[in-house]
Amino acid sequence: MRPGGLAATAILVGCLACERPLVPDAVDGGQGGTTGLVGTGGDGGPGGSGGVGGSTGGTGGPVQPPPDCSTIVTSIDTLNPCGHTFGLAFSPDGRYVAMGTEAAHPNAHVWRMSDGARVLDIDGVGAATYNVAFSPDGRMLVTAGGYNEGSSSLTTDIVKLWDVPSGALVRTVSAGCGFYASGAAFSPDGTLLATSGFTGPIEIWRLSDGVRVTSIPYPTTVHNVHFSPDGSKLIAGGVDERATVWSVPAGTLLLALSGTADEMADAAFSPDGAHIATTGMGNVIKVWDATNGTLLQTLTGHTAPVSHVVWVGPDRLLTNDWSGTINSWTRGPYGFSMSDQWLTGGQSLGIALSPDGKTFGTGGMDQAGAEGFVFLPL
Repeated sequence: MRPGGLAATAILVGCLACERPLVPDAVDGGQGGTTGLVGTGGDGGPGGSGGVGGSTGGTGGPVQPPPDCSTIVTSIDTLNPCGHTFGLAFSPDGRYVAMGTEAAHPNAHVWRMSDGARVLDIDGVGAATYNVAFSPDGRMLVTAGGYNEGSSSLTTDIVKLWDVPSGALVRTVSAGCGFYASGAAFSPDGTLLATSGFTGPIEIWRLSDGVRVTSIPYPTTVHNVHFSPDGSKLIAGGVDERATVWSVPAGTLLLALSGTADEMADAAFSPDGAHIATTGMGNVIKVWDATNGTLLQTLTGHTAPVSHVVWVGPDRLLTNDWSGTINSWTRGPYGFSMSDQWLTGGQSLGIALSPDGKTFGTGGMDQAGAEGFVFLPL
């Protein structure tokens, strides 16, 4: 079976301060242009990226082709019904948003945020693109995804690098992680790419020539990998109930944080590198000291497997789950506490923070066919 998720109910959005339904906008008809982007540079870090909704389970029915979506609504609280959304990422300069979806090729798309126009349709990967991420300079987009389990094309083209201005394929990365890849992350300086997926190893690739520089054997699925802010470490969220920290490029194990999630595992460094947030067993969030691995706090507030942990700043976190709950956590004198909540009523699989930290995007699917993504305010 393909990596599946938790089918839910119709997507509605609200927040603690403003409970109101999300109403899908009409989608413009006709085929949109697919001309290349111009001037996508920027020195900011990449936005958060999406992941695959679980390592087991069905897909909830036949995959339906997404609507045309030649234009999206970039204002807040409006659903863009563009398909079963797994991955979302903002370009570092905030001018574009990329989406990875479960659909026939092309299953990755890029829209311009200023007017919502679709500017690129990218083939993406296999039966689904689970993860998309922009390089720190905004010139490349990585797509990671895969095929149905048992496919004859298991490891040949599950991670690809694309030139953003033209949409042309730069390189296929021969990731050796089974029939799908779900983790793909650029190093902060843009020289390396880390990949992970259905099975080990975790791999680090040099972007200048595509050579693999590090291979870390791993016994289980690793859904997400992220570099530390200084690029000297890599953290991996595995389904073996550990989050592991490795040196870069040597691949030496530095920390193993136990009691993490055994399903949609994620782990990420805070922007100052001082702390680590992980998904935990029982749908909790755990906050750790990044230096010695001491558990500092356990946060409760989710009732379904948590998809991602995203740092907004050193004192604020975003977390989303398969039931469509997105929680904001803010650090005070006594640690982190919930400061806001959004309820989408469907899935929240992909999540991405805008570079200015003022909005985020999230997407997923539901049983009623409302598959897509939405932008929400922070």
